[in-house]
Amino acid sequence: MKYSSISISNFRAIENLCIDNFKRVNVFTGRNNCGKTTVLEALFQISGMSNPQLPITIHNIRDLILGNDDSFNFIFRNLDFNQNPHIDAILDGIKRDLIIKPKYAARYNKKVFNTEKINLIPESKISMNDDDFPVVGGLCFEFTEEKNNEKFISEISLSENIVNISNHYREKLRCSFHSTKHSMAMLPQRINKLLVNKQMRGIIKVLKEIDPKISDMQMGDMGMIYIDIGLDKLLPINIMGDGIRRILSMIAAVSDVQGGVLLIDEIENGLHYSTLKTLWKALLKAAEVYNVQLFATTHSNECIDALVSSYEESNQESDDIRLYRIEKQDDKHRVFEYSAEMIATGIDNIIEMR
Repeated sequence: MKYSSISISNFRAIENLCIDNFKRVNVFTGRNNCGKTTVLEALFQISGMSNPQLPITIHNIRDLILGNDDSFNFIFRNLDFNQNPHIDAILDGIKRDLIIKPKYAARYNKKVFNTEKINLIPESKISMNDDDFPVVGGLCFEFTEEKNNEKFISEISLSENIVNISNHYREKLRCSFHSTKHSMAMLPQRINKLLVNKQMRGIIKVLKEIDPKISDMQMGDMGMIYIDIGLDKLLPINIMGDGIRRILSMIAAVSDVQGGVLLIDEIENGLHYSTLKTLWKALLKAAEVYNVQLFATTHSNECIDALVSSYEESNQESDDIRLYRIEKQDDKHRVFEYSAEMIATGIDNIIEMR
């Protein structure tokens, strides 16, 4: 399954942003706080549009704690519950559409005031009845898929401890959000799953792109992962350095969403620049082997250079990678698209791509 475009409105700090022409490998770059991670989160949300628990997952990835239903305002632009996040995307030629709305407590059905308006209420009006004010009691997800032309609804409420998922919609897309901390913790579980399902051949094929001596991988006690490089004994992967473990965690994440989509935030995080070409060489091969569409963010020109170099050395004839530089000025977002050829030209002429 493959995305070709996405449109985002009122999601976190993004008022409006449209991105087209996605390829198999897509990289977002730009200054801090320009919205790179938010684009990944929007892709994650639309990939599981029937799952009302995704906002909690998205908050957890950012180490944000949801204490009550009001905390959901972090995904609303300017923290304003009146600005409903709207995400639509084209997946395999079919449009999917998601609108996220606040769900108000049953006794609060009157006109909704935003914070700014409430602050303007005269003191003489402070004694008005409580039911003149809205109280958020969760989130409501209204979503459609073009081929069905039917609106589905899911809901979540922290205060009521309720999660209602539409019984009439089943998500077929496999999508995962890769963050260094969480994915490293899941590595043993993913490798064990591959071993049990006899699916290690693809992983070994990819790892040989890193080190041709690697012929096998096994699980040991306490979740320890061992690699066979032709010595008398298997080597714990930890001995081979943290870089190889991080690269393996991304490859394992690719295999875990076979035929789907993988989102990787700050892809170069924790890796020395000298290993970035190795990383991209492995990821390009893994994306091909497992038929996965990749989306990643980066701050690093070295990372972009390594991607282009690895792509050129792969001798692929198709136009399969894109770089999107996101700019934010006066709270407005715009995006610039670069092909592999354009990226290489930009780097060669020392054009600032970040």
